[in-house]
Amino acid sequence: MGLDTVELLMAIEEGFGLGIPNEAAERLTTVGDMHAYLVSELARLGRPDRDDVRVYEKMRDIICHQTGLKPDEVVPTASFVEDLRLD
Repeated sequence: MGLDTVELLMAIEEGFGLGIPNEAAERLTTVGDMHAYLVSELARLGRPDRDDVRVYEKMRDIICHQTGLKPDEVVPTASFVEDLRLD
């Protein structure tokens, strides 16, 4: 995991108030993977902020803020490394 990816992961953890274990983070290769993980983890924790659409929008906003990407570039199928060019 490169520095850009680690910084993004930390911003997402802070934004959602949860930790993402390294083992899980290594499997989150696309925006959709990250979204599914966040929704699942928030539901597992019984958090009220687990609405699918709101989680996606918040996650997308964090990604855009951290990377300078436009919202239309952050799509579920986008790979963090290959499409979003995070190292």
